[in-house]
Amino acid sequence: MVTIIEIMGWSGAFLLATCGLPQLIKTIKTKNFDGLSFLFLVWWLLGEILTLSYIFYTAFRLPLLFNYTFNIIVVAIILILYLISWKKNKKKK
Repeated sequence: MVTIIEIMGWSGAFLLATCGLPQLIKTIKTKNFDGLSFLFLVWWLLGEILTLSYIFYTAFRLPLLFNYTFNIIVVAIILILYLISWKKNKKKK
């Protein structure tokens, strides 16, 4: 039986996991990275990876695993697109 705590956990995990999606969609549509710093993206990715590792070994909870895994995917895509754009802009100059 699903409890209210489980519903809250999954709801929070879903909201936190998907909060990076608007940035990803905007970045893909506009191909514009203004306002996003490389250091921010790297720290975000490393923070997600380290926290996922911690959760995996200490508090194995599916909502948390979903949240951090999904965020790793989103930030990795943004970071890859950022680097591709940076490389293209560097070649133009």
